[in-house]
Amino acid sequence: MVWACLMLPSKRSVELIATLLPFLTVVFVWCEYSGVWDRLQGLDAVEEVARRFDLSYAANASTPVRPRDLAWRPLLRLIYRYSNARIPKSREPKVVARFVAVASAKEPIGNGEVVEWTAPSTPIAASYVEWPGNDVPPADYRIIGTIGDLHAWISRSKSDLHSLVVDVFMVASSSVVVGLYIWILGGTERQERKRRRNRSKN
Repeated sequence: MVWACLMLPSKRSVELIATLLPFLTVVFVWCEYSGVWDRLQGLDAVEEVARRFDLSYAANASTPVRPRDLAWRPLLRLIYRYSNARIPKSREPKVVARFVAVASAKEPIGNGEVVEWTAPSTPIAASYVEWPGNDVPPADYRIIGTIGDLHAWISRSKSDLHSLVVDVFMVASSSVVVGLYIWILGGTERQERKRRRNRSKN
């Protein structure tokens, strides 16, 4: 009990933490909106993949993702975390690619530019053999979701980080700080009352 009391922070330390928590929250939210966390997690690279998969007519339309690409590891993390597909953990994919579009369209908007649309229900697959250049039998690929799913996974990853840091960590830390502050104030008041009683006895 004595050791636990010695380990508790002082009133000044608790006040400092209480002052820093709102500042840290603002810093986190600023980093969130400025894209810092997206870059650190590699989500910006995955967003670029999702934009490519949304294309069916541009030069880089639906370019597959391979292990050498910056988006590879972040993309696999999203797949393993959010995909409902039965993905073997003993094998790592060689390629993540988009199927031929379920439906697509393009519309010229002038000056040689076009607007494209690809059906969000177009499937995305992880292949366990190199592709293109090889036949890929059903046993060597898994449909992991759709283009729409990929966009949803990116949004969900951002939401999960926000919930973990702001809604859980920051709120929990604030509750702990308030509780410690009240406990320390109560202890200070108890000590003050004890000193008063001792002075009155003397």
